Amino acid sequence: MKNVRIWFKKEGLSRFISHLDLNKVMTLAINRSKIPIWHTEGFNPHPFITFALPLSLGFCGECETMDIRLTDEGFDISLIPALLNKSLPDGIRAYKAAEPKMKPAQIARARYEIIISSDDKSADEIQKEISDLLSMNEIITQKKTKKGVKEIDLRPYLEDYDLKADGEQAVLTMTLPAGSSENINPILYLNSLKEKTGGEYFYVCTRNEITDINGSAFE
Repeated sequence: MKNVRIWFKKEGLSRFISHLDLNKVMTLAINRSKIPIWHTEGFNPHPFITFALPLSLGFCGECETMDIRLTDEGFDISLIPALLNKSLPDGIRAYKAAEPKMKPAQIARARYEIIISSDDKSADEIQKEISDLLSMNEIITQKKTKKGVKEIDLRPYLEDYDLKADGEQAVLTMTLPAGSSENINPILYLNSLKEKTGGEYFYVCTRNEITDINGSAFE
């Protein structure tokens, strides 16, 4: 058998497809494509599919991955993206397939771009509000965990970011911890902004890079 990693984009209205439904979408596309995928054993066999770092609901993703296992080692894996795209909905497109070089446990960082707007504030005003927030010594907000809701300080996680006004929107790009050991959702910063200013904001968040601890792209 051969392990294969597939890269795909998730954007547009498809960003509102939950992770559970994404699994169903990919399973259906694989079944229709006739790709020789290995199925799990037991009473309810199903195609073996795993996702390295599930995307939050409502987020776009430019570098999402899923792993499958092929029963035919001679199958040309370069054909997989085109075969899948025939059955995938608008907004989800596979663009690469290769044998994995890294383990999902090596994922340590993710890069996000957040486009932020408001009905009653200009881009410059939003930019200043975010800048004031990110320059604080502490950025306290609430985070949901498996054990309940707890207060955390987001300031220590702010390793690298860029902020600018662009037309009627502010654009915030930031690198945050991501992976099985520690994961910080960038929307926590917007939640803290709302708590600080009392304002209402609209956003589109895109995860455009996933890396290991050294900054190498997940492969």
